[in-house]
Amino acid sequence: MSEPLFLCNYMAKIFHAQGQSAISLEKRRLTLLKSLIPPQGAIRASYVRQFVTCGKKNCRCQRGHKHGPFHYLVQCLGTGKVRKFLLKTPEARKQARAGVSAYTEYQGRLEELSQINTELLRRSTQSSAPKAKLNG
Repeated sequence: MSEPLFLCNYMAKIFHAQGQSAISLEKRRLTLLKSLIPPQGAIRASYVRQFVTCGKKNCRCQRGHKHGPFHYLVQCLGTGKVRKFLLKTPEARKQARAGVSAYTEYQGRLEELSQINTELLRRSTQSSAPKAKLNG
């Protein structure tokens, strides 16, 4: 059985915009907008390092000394469609790691911007919504 190392995107980080003032959120939003230039080398994929067994009965990998590491770039292209290819050179591996990292950082800034925009919208709709009267 192989033991892959994954560098990939996970669930969104929560930025706790609710506790900040509207002015603070607006300033952060402007800063994020200025920094949201898509990175040229961004790659939406996972970088995988994997050790494998070959299946030959007398091979040392059957006794725990697996072959590898092998480095792959894996992309999900849709339901049931995956592109996976071997990164053969150190330069290709370096470029792949940098591209995945650049994409992840960019997505993180987009996510923070989205959460700020959502919080500002929530506040604007709360303040303009008619107040419900309670019958006591």
